[in-house]
Amino acid sequence: MEWRCEWCGKPHEEDDPPCDNCGHGSFERAVVRRTDLGGGDSDTMTVWVCTACGREHPKHSPPCSRCNNGTLERQEKRVDESNLTDGPNSTDTGSGADISAEETTVWVCTACGREHPKHAPPCSRCGNADLERETRTVSDEETTVPGYRDLVTPRYLVVLVATLALAALFTLGATGTVDLPGFPDNSVPSVDNVPGNETAAGDLSLSEAETAYLGALGDRRAGAGLSRLDRGDRLDEVAGYYNQRRVKQVFDRGSVPDDDELRGLLGGDCSPARLVSNSIPVGTDGPDGVGEQLTDSVGSDSPPMLASADRIGVDLHSINGTLFVTQVVCS
Repeated sequence: MEWRCEWCGKPHEEDDPPCDNCGHGSFERAVVRRTDLGGGDSDTMTVWVCTACGREHPKHSPPCSRCNNGTLERQEKRVDESNLTDGPNSTDTGSGADISAEETTVWVCTACGREHPKHAPPCSRCGNADLERETRTVSDEETTVPGYRDLVTPRYLVVLVATLALAALFTLGATGTVDLPGFPDNSVPSVDNVPGNETAAGDLSLSEAETAYLGALGDRRAGAGLSRLDRGDRLDEVAGYYNQRRVKQVFDRGSVPDDDELRGLLGGDCSPARLVSNSIPVGTDGPDGVGEQLTDSVGSDSPPMLASADRIGVDLHSINGTLFVTQVVCS
């Protein structure tokens, strides 16, 4: 027993909707009369065609199931045998299979051209009652599911890039790498109106003295079997901030940062941390002499600190012949 789509009339081997031609979800039985049982290439199917809308019915059972017209006309419909035997996975490229798979029936409004899937006047767009039956051919491109590459349009790429940029900016703001409104500012504050000099003590360059101190301290650690300390920019900034606040405390009634503020500035970059601050008279032997002097007075202040340390930040500030020195040590 054959089955056929109730909408477009395409025959199927099994009652297994939807129709692979029009997508309709209901099948009906079709009566097929074979005219050539000796292996011919075609069969004849008896159908009853509505004289008003052209709807095909498998038997004479008026009125028409589509338009309710009471007159059905008997017709013999020739069907390609491949349509009766080939399933949806068939690789046959015969003309009958191609036509049934690529053609669909639509009803077109004669006034505005609006297409309707069935003969159900009036037109849903303009209200015209005259719909004309036409056959449409569906190309393979129209039935092909688009791939991921087809969905990646220029607009999609712009949105994707913008989203990634915002996510990166949010991450930088949250970590304090970039200062953004609404995020905590983790930069080291500046200190205004600090008395003295942060760059030189007379002819002595304080940056050269800092470098000489770290070199002398590294030599002394190497002699004790310890590794040299790595100098960190962030630790230098925190040391400079504390040192300048200390100078203002001594000479200008300021105050030094408390432990909570220092921990916030250091964050997880230096934990645990130790801060050592001292002052010495300015020497006259140049940067190397000052470096040795600092090593003797500050670098040897706490041997356990030196033994466990691996990074350091240092700052020198000169005022009235005295060097204020602060170092932050991480271990």
